[in-house]
Amino acid sequence: MVFRERRKRSNVTLNVTSLVDVLFLLLIFFMVTGTFKRAGEMQLDLPESSTSSPRSEGAESYQNKLVLREDGTVLLNDEQVDLSQLAARLKQLAAKDEKATVLLNAEAGARYGDAIHLMDLVREAGFGGVSVGTQLKTFRDETR
Repeated sequence: MVFRERRKRSNVTLNVTSLVDVLFLLLIFFMVTGTFKRAGEMQLDLPESSTSSPRSEGAESYQNKLVLREDGTVLLNDEQVDLSQLAARLKQLAAKDEKATVLLNAEAGARYGDAIHLMDLVREAGFGGVSVGTQLKTFRDETR
């Protein structure tokens, strides 16, 4: 009987250190980019309306956002603006694009007179339209 000599198999080792490094880098990247998206958002308590309709996504491309907070502060395109400078800034934006419109988001506790004053400033600046932001009213028992 002839016996063949067994070949020694070389031990194959897989070094996963670089794989783990890349995995951690990807994990950190997605965690950081996910938190930046939420950083600029603010919570507004908009009034409810049962007849409002959802905003179309195509109209958002040329729409300027004007926000009136309950404490009277005004934000234009996510930047706080003094009321004395607001008219000039609105005129600049209206001159850039004649199709531009303004979306006015006034919180439910904001003064009605302040919202009307902002709408007048928008119209005087020459914008083609002003939209008012609302929340769609949730259906609940109206018989109470």
